[in-house]
Amino acid sequence: MKDLEAVTNSTISQEEEASRYRALVDSMNDGFGIINREGVFTYVNSRFTKMLGYSEEEMVGKKILDFVDDKNKKIIRDNIRHRQEGESTQYEVEWKKSSGDPLPAIVSGAPMFDEDGNHRGSFAVITDISELRASQMALEENAEMMRQIFDESQIGIELFDANGILVAANRAALKQGGIKELKDLLGFSLFDDPNVPNEIKAKLIRGEPVKYETTFDFEKVKAEGLYETTRSGQIILDAWITPLGIENGGEIKGYLSQLLEITEEKQTEAALEDSEKRYQLVAENVTDVIFTSDLELNVTYVSPSAEHLLGYMAKELEGVSLIELMAPASVWTAIEAVKEALELEKVSDQTKTRGDAPPLEIQLKRKDGSMVWTEVARTFTRDEKGKPTGVLGVARNIEERREARKALVESEAKYRTLIDHSLQGFLIIQTAPLQIRFSNPAFATYLERSVDELLTLTPKEILDLIHPDDRDLILNRLQDLMKGAPPNRIPTIIRVFQKDGDMQWLEVFGRRIEFEETPAIQVVAMNITDRYDAEKHIETQKERALHLIDLMAHDFRNQLQIILGSTMVMELKLQDPEARRLLGQIVSSVERCQSMISKVKVTEPLMSVPLRIRKLDTAIDSVIESQKSQHRDVSFEISLDADNSLVEADQFLEQLLENIIENAIEHNHSDERIVWISLKESGDGYEISIGDNGQGISSSLKTAIFDVSRRYGGVGLNQSKQICDKYSGRIDVRDRIAGQPTKGAEFIVWLPKAREQKNSS
Repeated sequence: MKDLEAVTNSTISQEEEASRYRALVDSMNDGFGIINREGVFTYVNSRFTKMLGYSEEEMVGKKILDFVDDKNKKIIRDNIRHRQEGESTQYEVEWKKSSGDPLPAIVSGAPMFDEDGNHRGSFAVITDISELRASQMALEENAEMMRQIFDESQIGIELFDANGILVAANRAALKQGGIKELKDLLGFSLFDDPNVPNEIKAKLIRGEPVKYETTFDFEKVKAEGLYETTRSGQIILDAWITPLGIENGGEIKGYLSQLLEITEEKQTEAALEDSEKRYQLVAENVTDVIFTSDLELNVTYVSPSAEHLLGYMAKELEGVSLIELMAPASVWTAIEAVKEALELEKVSDQTKTRGDAPPLEIQLKRKDGSMVWTEVARTFTRDEKGKPTGVLGVARNIEERREARKALVESEAKYRTLIDHSLQGFLIIQTAPLQIRFSNPAFATYLERSVDELLTLTPKEILDLIHPDDRDLILNRLQDLMKGAPPNRIPTIIRVFQKDGDMQWLEVFGRRIEFEETPAIQVVAMNITDRYDAEKHIETQKERALHLIDLMAHDFRNQLQIILGSTMVMELKLQDPEARRLLGQIVSSVERCQSMISKVKVTEPLMSVPLRIRKLDTAIDSVIESQKSQHRDVSFEISLDADNSLVEADQFLEQLLENIIENAIEHNHSDERIVWISLKESGDGYEISIGDNGQGISSSLKTAIFDVSRRYGGVGLNQSKQICDKYSGRIDVRDRIAGQPTKGAEFIVWLPKAREQKNSS
């Protein structure tokens, strides 16, 4: 009788044990399945059936290969062969759901053997990685969109770290600085730049954003050896520098610098080189922990995987309160979740199964004192009557998922800051129907509206913003872009209306993008109204000035011809030598006036003639020979030490040299007139020296001789200054003999080498 009772108790214990493990498998966070030697499912848990959208009856008895496509069948066959050889494997596969959609998953499979060691099938844990793939795709799409926005900027953008050291710059910034590659500029310090005023640097150190206009001198950059640049001279910049990371009183994390070149005739190319970071999300490979506890959250069972997650052996955790393993903030989360579930039990007779409640994010303490974030799925364990007796849970490590989510948030915040502080307008437009899906503050400012106002505009209201003559152009361009047309390299100029009816000119680029999984058009715009108005004004003034010059030249020549004709008649009648001498001076002055008029007319097209490669030494030889033939009473001392000297000039190069040499001759009243002319290399250019032995130039006159507003230098010298400026050169005057101004003057002209000659050297 006692033996029969022992057998009965053993049978009950085995049934309870089987029921217990059955409940554990059914409550797993992942799918679980068993196949026999023929690859036919003999068991699937409820999680697996829900993942694929089948019932248990539809899966058990069917071959595993019935639930994958041809590509994934090969993967499964290969891994089943490993099982037959006694190997466990983990691999990635795509299941075919009942709806026909794919389900990406990680399969962790192991072989099963009978008592004689014969292979009798396999079992596997199937982990759904759909959410991970979607998160990875969203992160990559977001990073790509933000990189494209950064790449489309027409303003020079530089990013500096907290110490002011440059870490990134776009192509527009490199072009402004005359820098070939980003690596040539990395490490440059914002606070070492001599072109940034000291008071601006002080404000930046204090965390104050600054906006200022500055003259950027490339010669200072070269003198201090800050970086290699192909540019020279000076340019004018509008600069905006914003300290980053201080919005909530935090420490400065870096500086965002935006540079817009406003020097006349300079354009910013719409191409960039980005050193943006690539984001890659690694597939989760975590070890789940299965546990049970009583209703007071004391652990009654924990799986061996707890050692991998928390560092504790399973036996160490039996009887331990889960509350002791939680971070303080997570304790109340867990208690409230259990309390809420028990309250629901009072109003519902339905048995709670896993998945009825959303997973909890709980932070747990490891044995070494560190913390780990987990996602806990839970349900109640129940007695025979269905009443809760404890908690059954599955904990999964989600540290990598939280880091990925944090990276996504930080990425969005970083580029949102960049766009919100940008002076360029950014717009994302949906075409069917026409709708503005995104606008930054700069674009809204162009139209004197708020961002919220733009986002609520109807299609008709959007079209009303555009000048009627430009609407067809814009609509056609939008349609072309939506059909896959490539972005234009040259911007489109359009007119738009502000809220008060004022018209503004915009320079816009557009490209097709994917925005929230829908095709859209990204527009990058710059308000060029002030520049456009200024160019129109300059053009009008130029035309008016040229018209006046033509009229004056014509009228002056007529009057000078009358004077010359009259003096010729008077010369025949005058016999007095003194009177004839004075008459000769009149004729000489008239001829000089005619020469000055001709000289002015010669360089009338100066700014419209393109530059080309010229040989400087050849041009100098030609001018000297001409001057020798015209002034046989003048001695020329020549020293040309630079053969094959190439510069970028035009047809007015000889005019530049003739003006200075003629000035040295005409203003020299010495009995024996001498002109010294030399040519030599000087840095990245050539230096031409023209000196004389005349009475020299006073110190006060030297500083103002090329000042157009004061007109001390005469037509020839002012004309030479204009030509020299066009060639990106310099012109100056000094004493021929240092410290002796009465011993003659020396004019120095410096012209840069042609670019091809710089590259070859």
